[in-house]
Amino acid sequence: MSEGKSDWAAIRRERRNRVRKAAGDGVVLWLGHVLQARNYADNTYPFRQNSHFLYYVGLNQPDLAVLSFPEEDHDILFWREPTVDDLVWSGPGHTGGELARESGIRTLEAIDKLGECLAQAAASGRKIHYPPPYQGSSLLRIAELLSLTPADAAAGASRPLQEAVARQRVIKSDEEVAEIEQALEVTARMYEAAVRRTRPGAYEYEIAGAMQAVALERGLELAYPPIVTIHGEVLHNHCYSNRIEAGQMLLIDAGAESGRGYAGDITRTYPVSGRFDERQAAVYRVVLQALDESIGRIAPGVDFRDVHIHACKVIAEGMRDLGLMKGKIEDAVMSGAHAFFFPHGLGHMLGLDVHDMEDLGDIAGYIKGRPRSEQFGMKYLRLSRPLETGHVITVEPGIYFIPALFERWREERVHTEFINYDRIEAWIGLGGIRIEDNVLVTPHGAHILGPGIPR
Repeated sequence: MSEGKSDWAAIRRERRNRVRKAAGDGVVLWLGHVLQARNYADNTYPFRQNSHFLYYVGLNQPDLAVLSFPEEDHDILFWREPTVDDLVWSGPGHTGGELARESGIRTLEAIDKLGECLAQAAASGRKIHYPPPYQGSSLLRIAELLSLTPADAAAGASRPLQEAVARQRVIKSDEEVAEIEQALEVTARMYEAAVRRTRPGAYEYEIAGAMQAVALERGLELAYPPIVTIHGEVLHNHCYSNRIEAGQMLLIDAGAESGRGYAGDITRTYPVSGRFDERQAAVYRVVLQALDESIGRIAPGVDFRDVHIHACKVIAEGMRDLGLMKGKIEDAVMSGAHAFFFPHGLGHMLGLDVHDMEDLGDIAGYIKGRPRSEQFGMKYLRLSRPLETGHVITVEPGIYFIPALFERWREERVHTEFINYDRIEAWIGLGGIRIEDNVLVTPHGAHILGPGIPR
């Protein structure tokens, strides 16, 4: 699992040398991101580098690119030397020598020469390989560089390169695991701040702000916009305007990003008054059981899809014990009836992206020959493959009482042989409960990463 080195420049050279073989006699284009305008050109969003560029090059500055040729260590770093305006408004930035040392690339060229070098490579018969661009500006830049339409540029992303990148990035080295642990150390402090601020009468934005401050005080960013909400039944709720009242639950899904861009991703659900009521506690116990049993099943060679299905059965059985479901558990899960309460997948890969490599579609998360299910709930499973030593994944079961889904399914009489709609009606308003940990697959099973964030 370890790359055996602590020199990050050497690690990145090794990574490029391993992946360039997928391109054969072709050239690999690693295109970095540019600043994205927020509402006009000089007012930009905080910069976040392309994760593949971070993995293979390691530079977190805008307007960079790298060409990797077939020969070992044959890479060219394209950069933009600061102008006088840059010096005035943004400072001197990094020198070319600093960029070369950090990336392990000895040859530097002006970014304006990138198109010319690509044209020369194409003219000599070399195929240009690149991963799929997920920012519009990158797509347009590739189209311009290669004289393609945007549609053709999107379609021209290299499948062999994507598969090689996925094979390499899915296994986390010791250095990468240490970065995720760093992110989780800060994430733990974020949750401590959240618990201190959670009280009746507070607002969601107070807790969200306190958590973000913890990361910023350490010079770090958040890995994604945090979820801090009393409406946990809304899975990706980024509204923070609600006042928190006694008797409610607060669901928080948040994580810091390490200095090299690796993510933490933790979810906890807290009773605002400090103690769950009877119904909240009953549902919480079911979610916690699903979490613990799922983590207990994780080991090399185990198909994560099977772990997900087991979590679905635990949740369905728990809901049946509460009188909210009925019938045979196996049949209920096979039909997808459990997804009324648990409509998402059990987890996903974690690394430089919080949903690691999902810009590659299902290449990283699914094995070849296994398409996504079309069934409600199961189609949102992001990871469906046998686990390997070195995988880092999230495990995040949840139970949700979604009013709009309740109204639609009851009216359409969906899964009435398994769902007790008359009993559920009294539970609508409870909200949602999710608990999430980050797990490293080890040779002997699973190791929960981070310092331990109270559940």
